[in-house]
Amino acid sequence: MERTSRLPSSADGENENSFGGIVLTLIKAQVWKYKSIEDSTPVALAEDVTVLVGKNESGKTAFLEALHKAMPLGGAKYDYVADYPRKDLVRYRPQHEAKNYQKTVELTFRIEKALADKINKEVFGGADIVAAGHTFTRDTTIANTNTIGLHIDQKAAVEALQRPLNDLEHKDEVFSGAARLEDALTKIESLSLPADNRLATFAAQWRSRAIKANGWGLVDGHIWQSYLSPALPKLLYFDDYKLLEGKINLAALQQREAATQLTDADETAQGLLQLAGTTLRELMSDEGYETARAKLEAIGLTITQKVFEFWKQNQDLDVEFDLKTDNKDIAPYNSGVNLYIRIKNRRHGVTVPFDQRSKGFIWFFSFLVWFDAVQSRAETEDALVLLLDEPGLNLHALAQADFLAYIRKLSEQHQIIYTTHSPFMVDSAHLEDVRVVEDRIKEGTKITGDLAGSSDESVFPLQAALGYSIAQNLFIAKKNILVEGPADLILLQHMGALLESGTKQGLGDAILVPVGGLDKLATFVALLGSNKLKLVVLHDRAGSPHQKLEDLVRQKLIERKRVLDFSMFLDSAPAEADIEDLLPANAYIAAFNQAYAKELNGVTLTVADLGAQPRMVERINQWLKTKGITLLKDGGFNHYRVAQAVLPSLTAAKLKPDELARFERLFAKVGEVL
Repeated sequence: MERTSRLPSSADGENENSFGGIVLTLIKAQVWKYKSIEDSTPVALAEDVTVLVGKNESGKTAFLEALHKAMPLGGAKYDYVADYPRKDLVRYRPQHEAKNYQKTVELTFRIEKALADKINKEVFGGADIVAAGHTFTRDTTIANTNTIGLHIDQKAAVEALQRPLNDLEHKDEVFSGAARLEDALTKIESLSLPADNRLATFAAQWRSRAIKANGWGLVDGHIWQSYLSPALPKLLYFDDYKLLEGKINLAALQQREAATQLTDADETAQGLLQLAGTTLRELMSDEGYETARAKLEAIGLTITQKVFEFWKQNQDLDVEFDLKTDNKDIAPYNSGVNLYIRIKNRRHGVTVPFDQRSKGFIWFFSFLVWFDAVQSRAETEDALVLLLDEPGLNLHALAQADFLAYIRKLSEQHQIIYTTHSPFMVDSAHLEDVRVVEDRIKEGTKITGDLAGSSDESVFPLQAALGYSIAQNLFIAKKNILVEGPADLILLQHMGALLESGTKQGLGDAILVPVGGLDKLATFVALLGSNKLKLVVLHDRAGSPHQKLEDLVRQKLIERKRVLDFSMFLDSAPAEADIEDLLPANAYIAAFNQAYAKELNGVTLTVADLGAQPRMVERINQWLKTKGITLLKDGGFNHYRVAQAVLPSLTAAKLKPDELARFERLFAKVGEVL
């Protein structure tokens, strides 16, 4: 990006009142605490939510902390002794004391169209000098000094500024050859024009806009101070240290507030009072019982409504408050009035202290209270970048999904950057928002959107999130046929399509779900059944009924009529049967020979070679054993490989009527029970 020399920012120009219009797009972080953050490639941020995924100790928290102190909402500052990488601190110290400060973070911001239009209209008379998408940088050093990298086309700016003055005497004289506005103003001032002359007024107005700090040009400085600095977002950091406590001693809180010694928990407690629409003074005032009770109930209802709008895991809870003294408690709770926060479970009719609820609930509650309060106190609703360190770490997977939805809602107003190593905190619909964080040998922490070059450990949460999404998508149909393996799946799909092409009943709107064997059926039935889906189990039969299937029926997890086996669709109704036994024996044997021609090395299996065992698969296994042929390490052969080879033989022209009839009966029965 082209830019001017590094410019000190004006402290007076940065305030917390914002009309928005600026988006943080790139971050370069260099050094932080015990790690060096590799800075050769800036971290590109997503428009709304950026997810930093990495192993423990990869540098995710270090990155957020470094970023937070660059532009904090509050008083957080860098301390070079505490924050500079320890291994290099002794070597760096003389450099720091000589005021040659190490740059810590470089932030790149993009000016959005609304703000660009405002600048162009008010400063340049509508000329397109600051284009939408124009970027500038803000560097911060470990000594908490900062500089702005901002470039405005000076020649174009001067041309735009002189247009309203075209009809004035001396206009061509003063603006001719002016590369910068300052050049034109110097010429105007040399003319000693009357104070009410328009050129003199123009020069005086622009001189009054000058920033005292060295290095700022008049145009750049005015745009920075009047438009960009007020719109600059602040960075807001949240972690587990800001959790709300279950009881608050009001007198002690008041003392810490007066001494400006508030703890993280105190700030969240203040947020609780603000969210409830009350104050510390009101709670400590001497009121009658009914007035105090009514106020506490109103506070409880307000907080309950707010929190349980988002907390979906248990809707049978209420937040209740009480004010009491307890001289038998430990200090400071034994002196003065305490505010007690309790959670009532309507289902069980009991209340428990807030801090005895689950860690996940405490975290979620504290976050909502803290964020709403900070957002309100700072009055910067449109200019906050939220930095969340491992949010929802103690939340159940479904509660993490609720929190993801809350984050997406927050991102409508605020950019969000959060760290995680939980697959349930990665939205598989927005994998493009993910950046991988790795602590690389000799490089330090590296943050990248290039997943291909990242380690397996680092991308595991993404793989797990994607796998979870795929698994969910397998079960989107209301009707599911559970089969043992992929060979069953492709044979049934093929035969179902064959029958449907001849106007017979096939799979219809049901889907086939291979579960990987009978032993896994119990888990799949429990998972799918809990989603109110219709299920049919279609399995191989090997002698006596399978015990786990019988247990499922006995436990009423599945109706007996929904448990089918392949023997039911053979005329002879054998005691054992696989799907392969529904196929023509000669076609299946030919497919076996074709699929394993190389491994069989000239040996050919014939139907006459098969033994008396009722199941085709077991007869082939026995033949392989007799011949001493090993196709798989554990014996047997790959059923899926042969199933693929047999498909071309399974056509309406090649199959006999009775062979097709077996599958007609199968699909008719499946359709009946579904």
